[in-house]
Amino acid sequence: MDIPTHALTSFALARGFFPRRAWPIIVGMLIAGSIADIDQLSVFFGPAAYLAAHRSWTHSILATVFVVAIAAAVTFYLDKTKAIPLRTILAAAALAAAAHILMDLFQSAGETLLWPFHATRFAADYLPRIDPWILALLLAGILLPELFRLVSSEIGAKDKTPRGRNGALIALALIVVYISARGVLHGQATDALDAHSYHGESPRRLGAFPDPISLFTWHGIAETQSLVCLAEVPVHSAREFDAEAANCQHKPEFSPALDMAQKTVTAENFLQSARFPRATVEKTQDGYEVTIRSLRDTVEQETHSVAARIVLDAKPRVFSEELVWAKEPKLR
Repeated sequence: MDIPTHALTSFALARGFFPRRAWPIIVGMLIAGSIADIDQLSVFFGPAAYLAAHRSWTHSILATVFVVAIAAAVTFYLDKTKAIPLRTILAAAALAAAAHILMDLFQSAGETLLWPFHATRFAADYLPRIDPWILALLLAGILLPELFRLVSSEIGAKDKTPRGRNGALIALALIVVYISARGVLHGQATDALDAHSYHGESPRRLGAFPDPISLFTWHGIAETQSLVCLAEVPVHSAREFDAEAANCQHKPEFSPALDMAQKTVTAENFLQSARFPRATVEKTQDGYEVTIRSLRDTVEQETHSVAARIVLDAKPRVFSEELVWAKEPKLR
């Protein structure tokens, strides 16, 4: 999830669950709910750094404990009167930090929750990278109460409830309902993908990824024995899913060049985090060039998509290996 969404979520949580607390609680929750995205700075250090850091250690359970401690320390420092109980400070920071991890878990980039003990990435694939519906709900829940408060003050009415609490709670409840609905629709999309064959082959692995605007359109990937197929999957629509209209591409045939490329350290590191990797092998003047991309990045139009490129000579032996930005013009 993007930083503005995390910040607005933290602010809504502060208003909804700690409405009468002083401003240090809000500051601490904003820190706890946003600091994990410091990993996005790794984009300035190149594709290798980005692949290693993005949604990695900063989004682990272990790092979340440290995030809570940092946010609580800041809150405690800002509370000059020491009027806020420590348990309240810790609870507020933990709530905001947990909300960050949970919201990102519903996306498809994946989080290494068990870092450094395990590199497995967990992802539910319910939400897009930037969700305009969640942003709209949060903004409405925060801004509309302010508008009503302004109108009430003009007519002299007094609101006895804490400022913005009801609006924040309603927005948060609607987001829970929205994510639950996305989960149901995701299950229906994967069921539709699994119920069909693709050019006579049954899917061995599949995934359905959300559209940022439409809840009823999902972007599917179905991998069979020899094919990788991309398809648009309508759910609860007048249109039925047409597996024959899927864009299917043959997997590359086994070759010594491909086998050697996949055994490189670069390829192994890339494959640890890539969802639905697809390799292409191109014959060059001096040998071969193997490029491995993530089809998940393709269907979700990931802004910073990484690819592995391995260049081999004619023998074949590895001449060079590197992680590159998938949108680089020189990438074949």
